[in-house]
Amino acid sequence: MSSDSKNRVRLAVIAATVFAFLFALALVLLLTSKFSGAEFTAFVLAFAVLAVAVGFAPEIQEVSIAGNVVKLKEVKAEALRAIESLNKSRVEMLRVFLSLTLKHAGGFASSNPIDPRTYSFWNLLKLIKEYQCLIELKDELLMNARVLAGAQLHNIASRNSDPRITQSETLPDPLELASVAFAPEGIEEAVGRTSPRRENYREEIKVALAEYSKFHALIVELESIHSPS
Repeated sequence: MSSDSKNRVRLAVIAATVFAFLFALALVLLLTSKFSGAEFTAFVLAFAVLAVAVGFAPEIQEVSIAGNVVKLKEVKAEALRAIESLNKSRVEMLRVFLSLTLKHAGGFASSNPIDPRTYSFWNLLKLIKEYQCLIELKDELLMNARVLAGAQLHNIASRNSDPRITQSETLPDPLELASVAFAPEGIEEAVGRTSPRRENYREEIKVALAEYSKFHALIVELESIHSPS
């Protein structure tokens, strides 16, 4: 069965169900003297016409309202064009917002274990998924995710001096990264570079690594999505 046939059947079932419910309601109102016979007839006829209109909506070409003819197919086509235009505009708007998420507030990087830019990115990603624009914005999302994952690597590297953290040509697996990031020698060397001496680098590495893991998982997910040809 084609999709058009399925839609017609679905509309017919909905129309019949709604009419049956309203007919039963009108009958109850008539039996309880809430409706007169004329009101009952008018009510049933009105919703019978409405049910027929809904059930045969795909077949109706035009409707005349107060002498004005409304061509339904033209109205529908115009509405679809408007929706398509709005969807394209929304994608472009989100694309611009994605480019803005990589800018540092005030022009300076942060010393926090989590790059402040990540919060805007995750909020925007949630919106992109809600609007179902993931495929259209896959490339931009991948670029942002890789940049922010790299920023998290540098946050870890500022708390552990082991050069292997940032020397890999590809983004390391989070488990492999953790084995290096929590090595006490690198942490001790990094702590020795700070004044006054800090004692919470290990906890900060844990926070930075958790955020990095989220980006690594997102990158793997995005890379598995096939872009439209």
